[in-house]
Amino acid sequence: MLQNKQNILLIIVLVLIGYNIFTTNNVRTDVKGYKAEIKLLQTKVDSAKTVNKQIDIKIDSVKENVVSITKEIHHIDNTITIVKNQTNEKTNSAGKFSNAELEQFFSSRYNKSLHTN
Repeated sequence: MLQNKQNILLIIVLVLIGYNIFTTNNVRTDVKGYKAEIKLLQTKVDSAKTVNKQIDIKIDSVKENVVSITKEIHHIDNTITIVKNQTNEKTNSAGKFSNAELEQFFSSRYNKSLHTN
């Protein structure tokens, strides 16, 4: 009876070993499939990196343009401020002339232009 139990255990162990051998071959096949998928994904990642580099270059170019345009806007704003200040100074100084001084200024100015024509 002990012999029968050993034989049964031996058969069970052999069946398990056989099952294990057949199932590990399937796992090896899956590993090959995964390796192919990994290579495909790596190709896609490399393509994405290339596109990202191109986009980064374009972003840097746009940033440089923005900086240049911002400097130009500041320069124009400063020029506008200077012109406003000069206009205000001239307007304020024109208000300080007396009527006699204004009359003399305009008559001498327009008399010169009449004589030159």
